[in-house]
Amino acid sequence: MKDMKVVGVTGAAGFVGTNLCRRLLADGYEVVGIDDLSYGDLGNVAPLLREPGFRFEVVDCTEARTLETAFASCDAIAHLAAKKIPRFGGALATLELNVAGMNAVASVALSLDVDLVITSTSDVYGNATPPFAEDSELVIGPPTTKRWAYAVSKMYDEHVALALADERGLRVSVLRLFNVYGPYNHLSWWGGPVVTFLEALLDGTPMEIHGNGLQTRTFTYVDDTVDGIVRALERPEARGEVVNIGATETVTILELAERCQATLGLPRQPLRATFRAYEDFPGRYQDVLHRVPDTTKARRLLGFEAAVSLDDGLARTADWHRAVRAGGVAVEA
Repeated sequence: MKDMKVVGVTGAAGFVGTNLCRRLLADGYEVVGIDDLSYGDLGNVAPLLREPGFRFEVVDCTEARTLETAFASCDAIAHLAAKKIPRFGGALATLELNVAGMNAVASVALSLDVDLVITSTSDVYGNATPPFAEDSELVIGPPTTKRWAYAVSKMYDEHVALALADERGLRVSVLRLFNVYGPYNHLSWWGGPVVTFLEALLDGTPMEIHGNGLQTRTFTYVDDTVDGIVRALERPEARGEVVNIGATETVTILELAERCQATLGLPRQPLRATFRAYEDFPGRYQDVLHRVPDTTKARRLLGFEAAVSLDDGLARTADWHRAVRAGGVAVEA
């Protein structure tokens, strides 16, 4: 691998992308960020535009020719742009964007002969038996359930990446991210339960819990996720590999709700929440019951281990939400 000095980031104005750009700049890299601003917000990266090592362009990641021009000076690409779980609809757009984006970015990485790190998702494991190792079976629900469109699109991305690595020499690493939360997240269900729980509590309204709240998750503070991405970019031994990037502290959604209340100085009980049955969602919605990573491979290949505890991460995230409300920072709407 040639020396990495300039990194291209797709989805640069989004949640993880914004945090990744900040980390790369702090580490001394130059960054070319692209985003079509469909979910990202220019305000997230506006402070970075003053940095001499940062360049931002409004580009659709599915447009390979434009993307190649934007990334012409890059030594590596981190592909983060994606549409997420279609909880409230949009399965076709999720499939089309994630597939087309992967095809375009991979072709650009091959054409420019640069390293590529793509972010996949823990959702690909579906309802496998945790803890999930990278060679675990993937247990995906039926296509009549729209919820699985995201997982299937990311499985496609993984297969394309590894096939191109095997057959055309693409230098690529696949990272499966586990429930990322923290500053600069999208203030909607697109941003996940931590965002919506904190926002509801700050509004003085009940948190909305989907299902019975007994689903188990590990929540990864965004600084840890970004650390995993940077390590993968910097380590050639990660090429051709699939690696879980996540924390291992396991909680139920009910416990997460309690801890969000405690983070804001509220009693953990009674729980300020309402429950919404899965039957109320379109497309025969199904949820993942348990999602816990095996991070043995991340420790071995990348020296990665999540460092931020859930309580500490929630406290930092709550401070950011308060700052947003006070008008102190930009935010995705």
